[in-house]
Amino acid sequence: MTSGQGGAKKYLPDVQYITEQNEDLKTRLDNCPKKEHHKHFISMQTFVGNKWTNINARYKDFNQLPEFLECMSSLTGMIIVEEVNKTSHTTTTGSGFIHKIRRVNQKDCPCHECSKNGNQEKGFAILTVTTVLHVFDKETKKALETGMIVENWEPKNTKVRLFYDEENEENKTFIYGYKLLETDKEINIQSDWCSVECVTHDMKLVQELEAKLNKYMELQGEIYRKSKELSLNDLVIIIGHPHGGPKMISVGEHTNKKILKEVRNYQQWCSYEYDNITCFGNSGSPIFILGQPLCGFGYWFGHPHNHSKCFTVDEKEVKGGCSSVGVEHFVETN
Repeated sequence: MTSGQGGAKKYLPDVQYITEQNEDLKTRLDNCPKKEHHKHFISMQTFVGNKWTNINARYKDFNQLPEFLECMSSLTGMIIVEEVNKTSHTTTTGSGFIHKIRRVNQKDCPCHECSKNGNQEKGFAILTVTTVLHVFDKETKKALETGMIVENWEPKNTKVRLFYDEENEENKTFIYGYKLLETDKEINIQSDWCSVECVTHDMKLVQELEAKLNKYMELQGEIYRKSKELSLNDLVIIIGHPHGGPKMISVGEHTNKKILKEVRNYQQWCSYEYDNITCFGNSGSPIFILGQPLCGFGYWFGHPHNHSKCFTVDEKEVKGGCSSVGVEHFVETN
């Protein structure tokens, strides 16, 4: 594949590795090879002040979009994976999206905090977070080829920070790693999609997230139906945590769709390319694609796409990226 910039286009995983040398966020931002494009990110403060920042006027008829993006933001978190050994401490950050919540009553909470305190709360919830495989495995190439995650992954090494919208926020909300779920695996298809189950016994938080998820799905359906009426389907919005920092919104359009495999009845595995700005730390970010005919939500054969990789041309990182595999209807159904 070639790029309009004249060189060969390559793909680079968009995870952020934080070490002692770059633990300061400003250092990571200053050293980013795409820092000239950072101005295209929309902070949550900017979004609150103007819900239509960077969104073309032709989409203004989608009056549900601002509330939909608020819900999408609330369900997006920063995935943090710690790796500590005798000589180093590395934190890997990516992004993820809560797409399923299940309550478990009258059982001991297995979260890290309960285990550490030795006083387990009764009742908890399991939150399924979609992301990409390479957030959990430095052996990226091997992981993508095999669809397998390193066997020594431990739940205590992973947590997801929610509502990280400002750098100076003092209150930190976490859900904690519980189980890595099987990935989409198919020979010759690097799907790079997976999900991780997290837990919390904060039932007030669970209630808030359940309400956001229900509203998200309701608005998603309304926006899809309107996109069919208006024949608009180019808009792509990505929400995540570039450079392991506060949440940012990126607006763009998709430039290519790849059909990877047709599965089941009227369904296809596919991936997208788009011109949105993304940076290290955006791996796993949820992607909203206007007019996308999802065949389900919160189910194995119906998951949407997550951001996977950025582009490089002649070893230089440029705007644009590609998604993990996702599943869509390829014909209209009732």
